[in-house]
Amino acid sequence: MTDAAVGIEPPFGFHAPRWWGSRIVIFLEGAAFAALAFTYFYIRKNASSWPPAPIPLPDLRLPSLTLLTICIGTAPFWYAARLARQNVRPRTLAWWLVLGVLFGMSTIVLRGYDFGALHTGINSGQYGAITWTILTVHLAHLIAGTIESSLVAAMLFSAPEEKGPHVDVRAMAVYWYLIVLSWLAFYGIVFISPRFKVV
Repeated sequence: MTDAAVGIEPPFGFHAPRWWGSRIVIFLEGAAFAALAFTYFYIRKNASSWPPAPIPLPDLRLPSLTLLTICIGTAPFWYAARLARQNVRPRTLAWWLVLGVLFGMSTIVLRGYDFGALHTGINSGQYGAITWTILTVHLAHLIAGTIESSLVAAMLFSAPEEKGPHVDVRAMAVYWYLIVLSWLAFYGIVFISPRFKVV
């Protein structure tokens, strides 16, 4: 009797199309994030001061709270993915995703304050343009990840007890890791690196 016959999803390994799909998405979006980072440092290299005078250094307090929130919010996704490997009840997985979604929503709200911490607008020159672009692009991924997590949670709540979209939970967790890791890098680039001289 096959796995499909007994209502068990195929393993989320390199033989599964979803595994390859999620890895390709991560590669493409990671390349886009890397391009943003390269652009940031290219613009900075050609600037006489960074941030350009009279713009002050970006604040750290609220962006650091955003960083803390998004990092803590990784835990529900990690645990949901761990439970998904054990094929636990779909409703249990759904509640863990709901918790992750709440952290995602909190991070989205805090991101609004991150823009203010830059002390500049998107139309104020190259510094404003690149920093606002980085935050906006990451915000778009954060919103997309939160919405997708909400949809997967809704599917889990309505799934039959013997079978749920466990593979989707694991794929969602991988995507969330990308969101968190990319923000760790961008936080360092946008908010920390201006405090140090780049050769």
